[in-house]
Amino acid sequence: MELNQPKAVIRGAKRKARYKQSDGSFSDSSNSFIRQGSEDSNYGRPSGPSDSDLSLDEEREAIRRETERQAMSQLEKARHKPVAFAVRTNVAFDGTMDDDCPVYGMAVTFDMKDYLHIYEKYNNDWWIGRLVKEGADLGFIPSPAKLENLKLQHSSLTRTGKLGTTSTKTSGLNSSGNLGDIVRDALSNSKSSNSRGSTPPTPGVEGEGNVEDTKVDEDVLNSSLNAKRASTSTLPKKERKPFFKKSENIPPYDVVPSMRPVVIVGPSLKGYEVTDMMQKALFDYLKHRFEGKIVITRVTADIALAKRSVLNNPSKRAIIERSNSRSSSLAEVQAEIERIFELARSLNLIVLDCDTINHPSQLAKTSLAPIIVHLKIASPKVLQRLIKSRGKSQSRNLNVQLVAADKLAQCPPELFDIILDENQLEDACEHLAEYLEAYWRSTHPPESKPLSPPPLLVSAQDSIHRTSSPLQHLINRVNSLPMYHSASQRRKDRDKKGGGGGPEDEDDVDDSDG
Repeated sequence: MELNQPKAVIRGAKRKARYKQSDGSFSDSSNSFIRQGSEDSNYGRPSGPSDSDLSLDEEREAIRRETERQAMSQLEKARHKPVAFAVRTNVAFDGTMDDDCPVYGMAVTFDMKDYLHIYEKYNNDWWIGRLVKEGADLGFIPSPAKLENLKLQHSSLTRTGKLGTTSTKTSGLNSSGNLGDIVRDALSNSKSSNSRGSTPPTPGVEGEGNVEDTKVDEDVLNSSLNAKRASTSTLPKKERKPFFKKSENIPPYDVVPSMRPVVIVGPSLKGYEVTDMMQKALFDYLKHRFEGKIVITRVTADIALAKRSVLNNPSKRAIIERSNSRSSSLAEVQAEIERIFELARSLNLIVLDCDTINHPSQLAKTSLAPIIVHLKIASPKVLQRLIKSRGKSQSRNLNVQLVAADKLAQCPPELFDIILDENQLEDACEHLAEYLEAYWRSTHPPESKPLSPPPLLVSAQDSIHRTSSPLQHLINRVNSLPMYHSASQRRKDRDKKGGGGGPEDEDDVDDSDG
């Protein structure tokens, strides 16, 4: 044994020499494992970002800044471009909540039934445009594809949320813990309902009593289980939607004229003298007030037939063309709608003198999105006196005109954009002029210059309204009506202040105009 001992020591020294360090010290296997995690290995490095990660972040930030600079440059160039088209919104969008805008904070926020002017397309997800509102600046508007993607994302999130809640409900209802509660409740109910549960059994009839108790327990348990299953089966049915109901696919935007056309209805039916003369007085006033900025055109076709569902569906168009006995066909109506859209491209005020429009509901489903003006006579007696003052030919149709005026009076105010119910015609004209001035400012921001109307529009105006006469001539024609006395008197006072002659000279001018 003494001879073998040095060999063992030598073996141990050799084994230890395998782990001998540079400083002459020895270490076991555990110390060597710890020393492996040195500065040279990946595990010993600090957890902060590396140089490559920092360079990638800087590169991304530089790309983002360059993209934003180019988007801002394109946005500034679009200020000097004309309006390409206009849309009416069917959805609401909060631009402050969207982080995907090409220029941060420049997304346009709008509500339902707002109007937008689109200048150009930036990319597939964004347009460049502005909200038709006074003081609204140019920005980025989400395209229909962008809104559809947002809608799908929102629906998927809500669907997963609903599935999560229903799965937790059903899993909770079908868990073994609740089933044990049902059994315990059933047993407790059976014991409380059975008198034998509270009194000791009678000797000699223990077996019969136990059989009856088990039967009662089974009945109560089955009834409680069936009630619970019925409650669980009725829960999902409340959240189900009808299978046969067809979901309407409403587009986010409806294309409308760049300038909403003005349509005047009332005080009664078109084609009768009182209504025609009062509307004609408004037309002539607007023509002189907005000279160079307005187009007044007459529309003889029945544009109430220009519903979006009809014009976009060939089968419905064929049915209406066969059943329509009026002179205006759908092709004529379509041509009239296109002409109105073309007139609105000049960004001038558009006023339509429609022969067939007497109610705001006639144009509710069309793509014109008009500004409906209700020229209203509040008192039916005043309207009746005006109709009778126009002679027997108008008095014959007195009831028809009164009924039409009453139908307009029963309409809710939301159907009209502006209601002119002033006692004097001059006040009504000023009211309408102020509204149109505000609309002009909202459609013409200070940066953009108004476009000159093309020659085609001027010729169309002259050809369609060749029968229009000056305002003074119209006022002299209806001078017998009480409402128009102040108009002629104010005209005479204005001429006197301007250096004109006396009453005799004024009468000479009137006679020459007549």
